[in-house]
Amino acid sequence: MKPILFVAIVALTGCSGPIPLNRAIWPMHTREIYSIQAQATPTPRAAWYAYKAQQESKPIAEIESADTALSTTRNPFHANTDGAAVSRGAIIFRDHCARCHGEDARGDGPFSLPDHPATNFHSFGHRFAATLHGGAPRSWFRKINGGYGDEVQYPDGPSQAMPAFGDTLAREQIWLAITYLQSLDMYAKAPPDENNGD
Repeated sequence: MKPILFVAIVALTGCSGPIPLNRAIWPMHTREIYSIQAQATPTPRAAWYAYKAQQESKPIAEIESADTALSTTRNPFHANTDGAAVSRGAIIFRDHCARCHGEDARGDGPFSLPDHPATNFHSFGHRFAATLHGGAPRSWFRKINGGYGDEVQYPDGPSQAMPAFGDTLAREQIWLAITYLQSLDMYAKAPPDENNGD
């Protein structure tokens, strides 16, 4: 097959966008997130650290240290092969991003502002880039972590148009959300048998 034809086929079949939430989220991760949210902590990041410390039988300080050592430019997960990371990322997206970006990541969430529209991750440019090289994960991390754009008035208070989540989410959580955004419907993974783990 000629390279140009191959790229065209991949672009047309792979540009469908992130896997729909109802297919991306595995049932065991819904239960996991309830366990995380049950932690009596001040932020989702602190709850994430507490949950991971409990699951891995490690001190919270060790979990936090490993998280802060994660790269800010290289995603440790791979969206096309790691269904568990996509699933966990889809939950983080649903809980923290969908209010602006919409349940389907099309930028049409209830908090999206007409003068500062949220990114549509199904747009051809985003999907073409994600199909060919995973999108723009470095830029996405920087914007999710530190925020981006003008200060605007949301229903729950003022913020940058793209709010900063670096104070509330762990680096790992941000990368998981990005992994969901990098996912393509053509690579959707079925949940594993729960008796065999994830």
